[in-house]
Amino acid sequence: MGAVTMGGITDIPDNELAHMSRAELLVLVEQSVASGQLTLGGATRILRKHIARLNQHEFAELCGVSRRTLAAIEMDEGNPTVNSLNQVFKLFGLELGLQRIYRKG
Repeated sequence: MGAVTMGGITDIPDNELAHMSRAELLVLVEQSVASGQLTLGGATRILRKHIARLNQHEFAELCGVSRRTLAAIEMDEGNPTVNSLNQVFKLFGLELGLQRIYRKG
């Protein structure tokens, strides 16, 4: 899964993630990506496995991307297009956006 700091989302066992509601899991993934604790690849894999509950082939077909593209996204490899990423996240009601990297302190 994607890179995470100690105490992050990937420290939660799969069986606990599986018991979370869709809404709880979406909030956890959104917050983890926004804070930099979870990569887009890690987020994709968690959402696919625990919300869609599909294997890579089935999920890629549903999203309209190749399985190879999906695998590369999940492994944080290659340079997926914004369109490909949005195709994957659209099924969860999410899309890529801009976020300020420096916050007023």
